[in-house]
Amino acid sequence: MFKSISLKIGAMFVLLTISVIILIGTFMTDTTNQYYHDEFYKINSGVFTEEYIDTLCSNFNTDTETQKIYDSVSAYFGQLGIDSFRNCYILNGKNGKPLDSFSSNAQLAGQLELSPNIISALRGEIGDEINAEYGYMDYAVPLKDGDVVRYIIYIKDLKEESNTILRNVFTIIIQALLLGIVISLVFAILLSVTIISPIKSLTQKSQKIASGDFESTIEVKSPDEIGQLTETFNYMASELKTTLNAIQSEKEKVETIVQYMTDGVIAFDMSGAIIHINPAAKLILNISDDASPSFDELFSSSEINIGQIIYFKHFESVEKIINFGGREISAYFATFKKDDVSGGIVVVLRDITEREKLDKSRKEFVANVSHELRTPLTTVKSYTETLQDLISENNFDSNMFNTFLGVINSETDRMTRLVKDLLLLSSLDHSMKDMPMEEFDVALLTKSIVAKLKIGADEKKQTLVYEPTNEIPLIFGNSDRIEQVITNIISNAIKYTPQNGTIIVSTVFIYDSVVIKVKDTGIGIPQKDIEHIFDRFYRVDKARSREMGGTGLGLAIAKEIVEAHDGTISIKSSSGCGTEVMVELPVKS
Repeated sequence: MFKSISLKIGAMFVLLTISVIILIGTFMTDTTNQYYHDEFYKINSGVFTEEYIDTLCSNFNTDTETQKIYDSVSAYFGQLGIDSFRNCYILNGKNGKPLDSFSSNAQLAGQLELSPNIISALRGEIGDEINAEYGYMDYAVPLKDGDVVRYIIYIKDLKEESNTILRNVFTIIIQALLLGIVISLVFAILLSVTIISPIKSLTQKSQKIASGDFESTIEVKSPDEIGQLTETFNYMASELKTTLNAIQSEKEKVETIVQYMTDGVIAFDMSGAIIHINPAAKLILNISDDASPSFDELFSSSEINIGQIIYFKHFESVEKIINFGGREISAYFATFKKDDVSGGIVVVLRDITEREKLDKSRKEFVANVSHELRTPLTTVKSYTETLQDLISENNFDSNMFNTFLGVINSETDRMTRLVKDLLLLSSLDHSMKDMPMEEFDVALLTKSIVAKLKIGADEKKQTLVYEPTNEIPLIFGNSDRIEQVITNIISNAIKYTPQNGTIIVSTVFIYDSVVIKVKDTGIGIPQKDIEHIFDRFYRVDKARSREMGGTGLGLAIAKEIVEAHDGTISIKSSSGCGTEVMVELPVKS
């Protein structure tokens, strides 16, 4: 009802004043009434003693007994306080009616009623009962002749005097009440100002704190409880500022970590709606900024739903590998608490596609190495055992012996090349950045390599030429490794180009890069094999590659060396249409 403390305090003071005044007024009214009643009966009982009543009764059996009784009683009218409001009557002892011979107050006789006190007097008892419910006070004294009531002296007071006094008392009470209300309101206002002023300051400060302003403090104006409350509030605001700053700092740290971590993080509420998602999760799941899919929409294919995780203990933290858009995603599901109850689910996503590819490549690499080593070892072992058998049987054939030794030597060379290439790859993987670098002329290097390999090309009746396009600047790198790359590429071209074929090697400087291009008219590479051509141990035609002495590691080594020089290597080819290999190396200014 009252929204203001000022109104409440004012109302309490007014109610308290009214209550006190009413209590005092009630007490004064009751006391005044009781006083007049007590005085009335005290006076009458003091006049109408037994002796006086006997004196009045002595007037019986005379011709003017009523007149004598009246004359005798009238002598006490002054003491009894008889006036226009307090009258004395002589009543008939048989029926309680006033006698006609009564004095000049006979005009009021018709107003008399048969009161309880008159009834008591008719029974021969003095009627002195107090009854505050009546608007008058009365006193009845029976005059008996033996046991017969002859007359009743009846005194009736209309309480006009007491009523006048009570009216004056009520007037004073009303005036005191009005004055008390005014004074109570003044005190209420003063008290309200004393109490509410600091409370308003606390309210304003609270509003500022709610809006984030912790700087202002409230002045302590008194050492009382309000002052202590103000001091406590100022201290609380200071501690709250410190705590919120710490929380905000931690929140910003967490948000920054979540925002820039490579793992995706998504938080869902109990209904499965997204309440937070970081950029990594949007990238992993290919979610646009304006989209907000539900839990079930994202993970319906993982055979897990939000109810299982929230309501089953063994699903509180579970990890699943899901396939999303052709990628392998590791998803870790866990619930988070809010007020000691489940508030939702956090999902941590990690793209493990590359890891799976690396694992697959590692397994293939081990299998290929094992296979590549097993074949020559088997050949060497079988041929060695055959030779041992021939020697033990003295069945010595020098031509066969030389043939077998040639095969053993060839397979040993093959294993040596394989181990050498593996050691080189391992070295490139671990120490590529540590190899010595220097400026060198790549055009001159290419020209010398072509000159060295031209002998092999001439043996196969191939045309191998070097065609520089423009002046090539010096590049910064390891000349030995670049020589290895160019030699490998040209050797492959010679190896897979048939007789009478053509191999053109050219160099060009363009866009701050040196491009070395080797183009042949060889057997080419099927389009489906192009993307795997730089994989370790990958061969387009495995049988033919082995016959030609290849290990399947040449192009993989070339790619490692080129990328270590911040360059690129690419191949364009199709089956039966020749191959074009381009190596692009940056020129560092």
